[in-house]
Amino acid sequence: MMDDFQRYLDMKLTKVDFQAITRVDGEVYEYDVYKEIRELVVRTRDHAGFTQKQLAERCGLTQANISNIEKGVTKPTIDSLKKIADATGKRLIIEFGDREVMF
Repeated sequence: MMDDFQRYLDMKLTKVDFQAITRVDGEVYEYDVYKEIRELVVRTRDHAGFTQKQLAERCGLTQANISNIEKGVTKPTIDSLKKIADATGKRLIIEFGDREVMF
């Protein structure tokens, strides 16, 4: 059975604006993975019904750290993402997937 968090990620990633992917060099494409991560952190926190302060208390990070991750001031570590996932009852899954490029 597919994990609830994976289903949630799959659903949210279908909303990614692939037209924002830009051609950089030859067949290499650039996209803002940190924007996707920020949006997933916010949506996961909201879905769990937590304020930034509540999430921070549950995962052992500071509220300022959660805020900075969500605003893009800092880039989260995998350890921080795992703490956020654990605190929201989710499992962090990292994988490489095919890109859909639209011209």
